[in-house]
Amino acid sequence: MKTLKIVLLFVAIFVMNSTNTYSQIQLKVNIAEQPLWGPVSYNHVEYYYLPEYDIYYNAPKAQFIHRKGNKWINANSLPYEYRNVNLYSTYKVVINDSKPYLKHNYYSKEYKGYKNYRSKQGSIRDSKDSKYMVIINHPNNKKYKKQSNHKSDKKDSHKKDKH
Repeated sequence: MKTLKIVLLFVAIFVMNSTNTYSQIQLKVNIAEQPLWGPVSYNHVEYYYLPEYDIYYNAPKAQFIHRKGNKWINANSLPYEYRNVNLYSTYKVVINDSKPYLKHNYYSKEYKGYKNYRSKQGSIRDSKDSKYMVIINHPNNKKYKKQSNHKSDKKDSHKKDKH
């Protein structure tokens, strides 16, 4: 009986440590890889799913993924049949899962209520949050570059003063 208690204690400690290790896994911040039409408030995005059009966008690769017949096609821009898509107004779902288009049946059912949903998702382009200024095409990026240069100039002049 004493041996059983000791074994159970070790199992419990192992399970608790495994849970702690798993919960400490973190995703890297990839704000600079997110498109201007992406919704705000996400520090990490692998994919966007656009339920209205049943297409995906791979943020790190900057590629759209759409279905053509039974195949999923990667493209740097939207194909002709999606030319009228307004990426700023259509609803976007952030998915941090590997190749979500391979689980398309799940995602299309899960988010079917958003097919014609017009949201007021704030876009990165319209955000005043300084964390988005690192995005090259962000309207306030020049301000970010000036601020960064100004800070480095101050550091450099401070270093010169010491010598």
